[in-house]
Amino acid sequence: MGNRWAEEFYNLTESKGIECRIKRKNGGWIETINFAGKIYYTRSKSYDGREFFIGVGPSKLDDEGDFVLICGGKENTLSHIFIIPWGVFFETLEKGAPINTFSPPKKPYFQYKCHLRDRDGRWLMSVQGGNTPILDVSRWHYSVDEAIAFINNPNSCS
Repeated sequence: MGNRWAEEFYNLTESKGIECRIKRKNGGWIETINFAGKIYYTRSKSYDGREFFIGVGPSKLDDEGDFVLICGGKENTLSHIFIIPWGVFFETLEKGAPINTFSPPKKPYFQYKCHLRDRDGRWLMSVQGGNTPILDVSRWHYSVDEAIAFINNPNSCS
């Protein structure tokens, strides 16, 4: 059974009275949320002891929104929230290269693969392939309460 950190975060924001609506689900997973009039591309990941790993389909680069919301859990607790400006996230992703994630005989399935890793208190996002870009995302790393405050008023918490 996969993790449901994004659903847990969504339910928390809703319980706080924040205007929210799931815009899109993909395979049962939340993919896009509207929080207080802003569009958030959403991923839900568990920390494996080294990193959060995220796969993103190339077609997402054509979408538009305001932020990328990565909800992360560790030791069965929702604990790490990243709210990265949409353009910054996808521009960094685009500097990598989509990689076939399936082995033959399966049909090719390409994704951008990125990793979020804690390196001595700094959170770094690295993308495989291409120029192998690395982005320091520490300033967009929030506790759950800080993330809820941001979503409630994104213009005051940048």
